[in-house]
Amino acid sequence: MRVRSVVLCVLSLLLLTLAIGCAKQEPPKPAAPAAPAAAPAASPAAEGKALFEQKCSVCHGMDRATVRHETKEKWVSIIKDMQGKKLDWISDAEAAKIADFLAAEHGKK
Repeated sequence: MRVRSVVLCVLSLLLLTLAIGCAKQEPPKPAAPAAPAAAPAASPAAEGKALFEQKCSVCHGMDRATVRHETKEKWVSIIKDMQGKKLDWISDAEAAKIADFLAAEHGKK
């Protein structure tokens, strides 16, 4: 019985020592440099393209839009139809930016 108590005490001390050693604090990692305060705003076309790639490419690729050449009114209509397929996926503000991009890049000339 006495041997068992000694073994348990030794094991407890060993586990306590390991726990203390493993709990060593790591030094904080350096923070990433902050973005410049006067960064130029993205152009509307670039923002519309980014939104198109983010929102519309979930269902179809950029090639689907580049094949078509529509008026701005038609692009707005197409985007409205897409908004109805997945509610709250594309906001009205995002839709306007996407339509501006599509009309500028793939509009009827």
